Amino acid sequence: MNNCGTTGTTTITLLSFFLMAGVSSSVMFQVTDDLSSDAKQMANDIVDEITTYLKIDDVIGKYYIDNGVRRVERIVILVRQFIKNTVNISDLTIKICSNDGVLLLGYSGHAEEYNSQTVFEHQVWDTADNAFSLIVVTDTDRSLVDHNIMNGDVIFIAIKLPDGFAIAENRDVTISVIPANGIVSSVVLEVPSFHSSDIISFGDV
Repeated sequence: MNNCGTTGTTTITLLSFFLMAGVSSSVMFQVTDDLSSDAKQMANDIVDEITTYLKIDDVIGKYYIDNGVRRVERIVILVRQFIKNTVNISDLTIKICSNDGVLLLGYSGHAEEYNSQTVFEHQVWDTADNAFSLIVVTDTDRSLVDHNIMNGDVIFIAIKLPDGFAIAENRDVTISVIPANGIVSSVVLEVPSFHSSDIISFGDV
């Protein structure tokens, strides 16, 4: 019996097996590398989101009377970093949502240290038209005041609410602090039907 054909078939079968095994191993290693790369990227994204997260600790507003209507027209948002890291405040955006629309505010470029003036009488309000400015509570290395870099500092974000977004009684707006990278922090501000003081704290947020 001539075994050449059988030997040839066997050889081809073995070669096919080794080729398939080689391809399978290559694919398996590629998939493993892809999974490893994806996992690493996911881990990096999570770390980036956590380290750039700006936590809203409190929101305080002040009432003003305009054409006989009492509304909250200025608010300050007390913000600190969840984990100390470098965040460029110039990349921050504030989004304000009301029944009348959505408004986006960029950074005015003005960060001034807190002084003996009350928060709502601080001179930084002169720079907060159509933008947000900062009242700096702590900035030991002046990185924020001089270079717009937040690295463990504590700040008040000062916002003038324009017409259409000022909060009248029984109304609300949603404020979102949006970093260039990372988690968006949002808070809903509801103004009650009656509040005797000109200053309102929106409580735990």
